[in-house]
Amino acid sequence: MKDKPLHPDTIIQPNKVTMMRYAITALEENLFTLVMDSFKNELYNGKLMDRNLWGEPVLNLDLKEIAPTLLPADAFKRLKKIKHREFGYTYISPKNGQEVEVDGVLFPTILKSDNYVQVKVNTDALPFLLWIDGPEPGKTYYNKLSSMTLSGGHSKRLYKMLCSWKSKGAWRIKIDEFKQKFKVSHNLSNLKRLVLEPAKEEMYNNENSDIWFEYSTETSEELKQQGGKGRKPHDQLVFKIHPRYKSQDERLEELRKGVAFELFYEIMKFLQSCLGVTSEKAIEITGACTDEGDRFCNQRYKDLKGLREKTASKPQAFNFFMKGAEKQSDNEIFKMRYPTKKTTGKKGREKAT
Repeated sequence: MKDKPLHPDTIIQPNKVTMMRYAITALEENLFTLVMDSFKNELYNGKLMDRNLWGEPVLNLDLKEIAPTLLPADAFKRLKKIKHREFGYTYISPKNGQEVEVDGVLFPTILKSDNYVQVKVNTDALPFLLWIDGPEPGKTYYNKLSSMTLSGGHSKRLYKMLCSWKSKGAWRIKIDEFKQKFKVSHNLSNLKRLVLEPAKEEMYNNENSDIWFEYSTETSEELKQQGGKGRKPHDQLVFKIHPRYKSQDERLEELRKGVAFELFYEIMKFLQSCLGVTSEKAIEITGACTDEGDRFCNQRYKDLKGLREKTASKPQAFNFFMKGAEKQSDNEIFKMRYPTKKTTGKKGREKAT
């Protein structure tokens, strides 16, 4: 499993662990993050985990780190439920070549002393936690700070799932399968209200999160091909995964004036696509947007999302953007419209305006 050095804040785990099915609380997910971080430190950094008298791996953790907003006694009460976290896998016995099924609980014992707990890790679960193969091969790389600072259990869980697809930029999953992984039975409306929207908002607003997402629903190709009359229902979730950019350019950081970088970046990228990558006017208009603050820039971002769904030409898109900005700002720069060329003088020389 050891194949390259990891950033100190990066945790690695098999995709089959990331995608397993279980109901979750924020506290339990924090514990699981700390468990996988400890394994990473042992496997990659040579920092051995603590062992009990029988040589079994244990974690000695501060309850205040696992649940910063709870009293240690209350945190421990909730943490007891982690004993129900199950695992399962199969392997081929080297002795007789037969398949062996293994099922159990990940954390069979939890001990509390003052504000600290010692959590025993089931040694029979180590292949499940560490093998990078099986029905869902591959690895998930995620950021410890991002995972720990998200507050909702669903947000933390979905964050890790999306991290496994981060390099692809998108993830499609059947709605029923998604609900099974989260152990919820909501209809689509409640799934959006109780799981997806809170996670989307929190991940976007948490600057420690290295990704954020947008989502939509669609009819899968499988359902479309079933034929029959009538419009097919949406049975699939589509996630678009965005990295959280951080600029090292001091000029750009000064220009964005604290506005969320995603908003700033998308606005500037759009204006540069219209006016040119080196256009000072694009930079000037972007600065005028950030002068108006987050709410104004968020509305411009929504305008851009709407434009992406249309087949507007570059002049039409630019003018639509500027008209929307002009309605909400007194800045004269938003009166500008897409540059056109005029012929002037006897020789018919062209001049951009």
